[in-house]
Amino acid sequence: MKNKADILIIDDDRDLVNSMKIILESRALNVRTAGDGKAGYESIRNKTPDLIILDVMMATDTEGFDLAYKLRRESVYQDIPILMVTSFPKHMAEQGPEKFQHIMGENWPVTQFLEKPIDPDDLLSAVMNLLSEADGHDPGFF
Repeated sequence: MKNKADILIIDDDRDLVNSMKIILESRALNVRTAGDGKAGYESIRNKTPDLIILDVMMATDTEGFDLAYKLRRESVYQDIPILMVTSFPKHMAEQGPEKFQHIMGENWPVTQFLEKPIDPDDLLSAVMNLLSEADGHDPGFF
């Protein structure tokens, strides 16, 4: 059996990060965290994760998208599954889509979205599916 999957959560909401970490660690996954895109990118450079859970809005309204696009442009990182957790659809509805037009017309740089607040079962299901779809990876909790 392969090593446990390594998950990197990049989100500035410490309560949400801690909740997701508890849920994922209960399934014997290795979980690392970063509070913003810059720290997340450094963590990725230090050790490539099997899966990234990424928030959209951190220091800027599009920081998560900016990081995801950056990763997709780098061949060494472009195949890492990215699960984007966000209240972005609600935020976009409140502020209007024109504020986000610069990202709306492009291909989304993420594998899957989960809208906040996140249901623990939906999180586990998404993580399990993304890891099993990754090239030959056994997430270790089937």
